[in-house]
Amino acid sequence: MTPAPLLSSSDFLDLSFRSDLGILTIRWLRTVTFEELHHGFTLALSMAEEQQTAHWLVDIRRRTELDASSSAWVAQQFLPEAAASLAPASLHVAYLLSPARAELLQQDTSLRAASAAAQAPSQSYRLQTFIDEGPATDWLLQAKQP
Repeated sequence: MTPAPLLSSSDFLDLSFRSDLGILTIRWLRTVTFEELHHGFTLALSMAEEQQTAHWLVDIRRRTELDASSSAWVAQQFLPEAAASLAPASLHVAYLLSPARAELLQQDTSLRAASAAAQAPSQSYRLQTFIDEGPATDWLLQAKQP
């Protein structure tokens, strides 16, 4: 029997931890303000520290608005700080996008630049984007292998 995940929810964010997989899932439920984004990721890091997990599935399929400045903050400030906080574990983040968001990411120059910076090998964390939850989860599980 699969253990029930630990849950935390609000009107804009659903956090859950699957202890059987060791994956923290961060599901944004709607478009968020920068303050909500900051608060939500702070809650996610707190749960990750409590559960000692550095494998995150971030689902942004319901967020209808993405902007380069928020994306840059996540990639350049928050995730490096989270990676340092979770060290010596290596932070792996699978971003789950809708097909429309994936297309926008390719078309919007500033979003594409923010995504490329987030996925740069020089980052203190590893990030990949996906449009299907199965491959995203598989990537996270493979990252856990020695």
